[in-house]
Amino acid sequence: MRRTWRATVCGAATALALSMTGCGAEEEAGPPASTASSAPGKEKGFGRAAAQADIDAATSAAGLPASGRPEPLPSSTPAGATEKDRLKARAAACSAHWMGAGPEVGEGGDPRAKFDATVAALGERGWRVTTKQREDKLGKEGTMVSLTLKKSGWSLMGRHTAGALDMVSFQATEDACMNGFTEAEWKLMLSADR
Repeated sequence: MRRTWRATVCGAATALALSMTGCGAEEEAGPPASTASSAPGKEKGFGRAAAQADIDAATSAAGLPASGRPEPLPSSTPAGATEKDRLKARAAACSAHWMGAGPEVGEGGDPRAKFDATVAALGERGWRVTTKQREDKLGKEGTMVSLTLKKSGWSLMGRHTAGALDMVSFQATEDACMNGFTEAEWKLMLSADR
């Protein structure tokens, strides 16, 4: 199957978010001013804090625990930071995350049902499903369910992986911000190099 540039960027954004030591820039930083939009279909002022609030409220309503994600990265990179660190901080400023794994996602109910309930709660908060829910086999007994939702210039990838370990994750990225990275910047961010 041929991957589109958009699919590559979305997949790269998810991989980048999972590789970050933090979850995003401080709430006050918000998205870069150049990406704020009042175009039709976009909420004025909808940014990282609002996307994170939607994810947190939806996962909580579905009975999932707080994600325990690390504290947000600082809005500026410290002296001595590498170019890769600066790029990751820039990407973190326009992303929001929730992830849980293991027994904690199954406490009090089926993790798949909680994933589906979170997607429904996100729908009530204005996120619309833009890809059919996809279910893929992982090994002999595992499965991964994934789908994409959109709201106000943001794309959100939801995943539930079941097998030896249940994992549920929701990763939202601001489209204009992520599309602002060059191919070379993506390669650097996702490289094994420091």
